[in-house]
Amino acid sequence: MKKKGSYVKSLIADNRGGLLLVLITCVALVVLTCWVIYPAYQKSNNGLYSSRLGYPSVLRSAGRAIPVTVKGAEIREVERYLMGEGVCASQPLLVPIIPMALVEKVHVVEGQRVAAGELLATLDSGKAKIKYESAKLAVSTAAAELERVRLGSAYVLAQERPEVEKINLDAMQRQQNFAKEKLDRYDRAFKKGVISKVAHLEAQEQYSKVTEQLSQARLSMRMAERGVLQSLKIAENALGDAQQALAHREEELKAYHVYAPDAGVVDRVLIQSGEYNQDSGKPGFLISNGLWFDVYFDQSDYAYVHHDQVAEVSLESQPGNDLLAHVAMVKPMVSFNNGGPEISRPLRPRGSGSPEWAATFKVKLDFKNHEALESVVTGMTGFARLKIANASLTVPRAAVMSISASSAVVYVVADDDAWSIRPVRVGHVGMDDVEILHGLEPGEQVIVDGQSTLKTDDKIEVHRK
Repeated sequence: MKKKGSYVKSLIADNRGGLLLVLITCVALVVLTCWVIYPAYQKSNNGLYSSRLGYPSVLRSAGRAIPVTVKGAEIREVERYLMGEGVCASQPLLVPIIPMALVEKVHVVEGQRVAAGELLATLDSGKAKIKYESAKLAVSTAAAELERVRLGSAYVLAQERPEVEKINLDAMQRQQNFAKEKLDRYDRAFKKGVISKVAHLEAQEQYSKVTEQLSQARLSMRMAERGVLQSLKIAENALGDAQQALAHREEELKAYHVYAPDAGVVDRVLIQSGEYNQDSGKPGFLISNGLWFDVYFDQSDYAYVHHDQVAEVSLESQPGNDLLAHVAMVKPMVSFNNGGPEISRPLRPRGSGSPEWAATFKVKLDFKNHEALESVVTGMTGFARLKIANASLTVPRAAVMSISASSAVVYVVADDDAWSIRPVRVGHVGMDDVEILHGLEPGEQVIVDGQSTLKTDDKIEVHRK
């Protein structure tokens, strides 16, 4: 026995280092299993968790509840960003050339910036000046004719002189009075037999003629009074017409100097010095007026874009230099436009299971800081971003399963720890939270961890987050 004990002691003494290593390894394995492997085995994100050897399967086989983590749905501010692509745009202004005349000089070139009212071109105005001078003479003639009407010296107005007719009327009135007195004397004399019947009849005839002439004088007086007013009106209208013709010629004369209707950049020059403008109203210049950003957002964002919202514009020509803008106009039309030419084929599916078209709507963004636009020109492309913030019902992103075309499911836990699967409608899907549009009420508890392996009859052990 001593020999055997001595042998064991000798063996241990000879292998002390190896045994110590084995002991340390066993302790390390125990520690690793208890504090690393087993906790990791319980987590839902490890590769074995959903397998037959996973933690839920072991608990299910042992008749135990499967642990899950829940959190309540809550109202909170949801921030989201709408992204769209677009292009810097401007308003094209066609500047017409009205006179049919020789182009004397073009004062601008393509690409030149012009101010409102700046001279663009000059045309030969020789014939227009002659017509203008003729119109001035016509005004002078009409004014002189009006004065003649007022004086009554015009030959055609011989019957429209109320002053002359008044003199004639007064004279005829006196003659009638004399004739009346004579007739009265002859009546008395005839009754006494002093005069003959012939003399009495002659007196009556003379009175009738004078009375008739008096009536004609009164008629002439009325005609003269009314006629002269109409003649004055005709002469005044003729003067006004001549003055309007002069104003028209004056405006025509201005058209021989072509000015920029507004500030902008000369995009096209369509006339040259020495040419003859054969078509009145033919465009001579194309000016790009103003500068804004036309951005195209997906149709699903239409309800979130409003007038005066602040936006950030990032141009591809100026990386890192975001420009502030605000929504000036939302075009209430959706078209198959993805920021460029209209597309002719559907895009890849976006979640609905079938090919989808790029249905977008246009938003006009006006830049706020005009001083920062010195290096921005029409045609530059880029992207715009709108920040949207609104109070909505939300749940953690991990609680929402099977998101497709705004539909999803969540696992809801009741007060008695019973659970059920419920379909919901989702809005904005963020990195951490999901907006719930329909299907949940504030305060309802949803599973955020451990729901992926649950089966219909599983019991759960609830851990509230």
